[in-house]
Amino acid sequence: MDTDEIETPVIPKPKKAKKPRKVAKPKPEAAKVAFPGLTETECAAGCTAAKCAISGANVCGHPRKGGLQAGDNAALKRLQDAQKQLGLGMVERRYA
Repeated sequence: MDTDEIETPVIPKPKKAKKPRKVAKPKPEAAKVAFPGLTETECAAGCTAAKCAISGANVCGHPRKGGLQAGDNAALKRLQDAQKQLGLGMVERRYA
């Protein structure tokens, strides 16, 4: 008996496509900080002896130091932004 061998062509497997590199996204908090440098004990980087970055006057408006004495609505908004940055919510302010 004659057996004819039939060669089957070898089909190469398709190469996997390379995944694109993931680009590191900037941290959202770093870009949206209202008062850079503001901590629980330190004033913001924009504060000087002549002018506070929060109150806009020569009186400290730091939420943990002096708070805000009589001021305008813009100063009140800046104080609220500083409180949010420090993580002081309404409940924490009531019982602090």
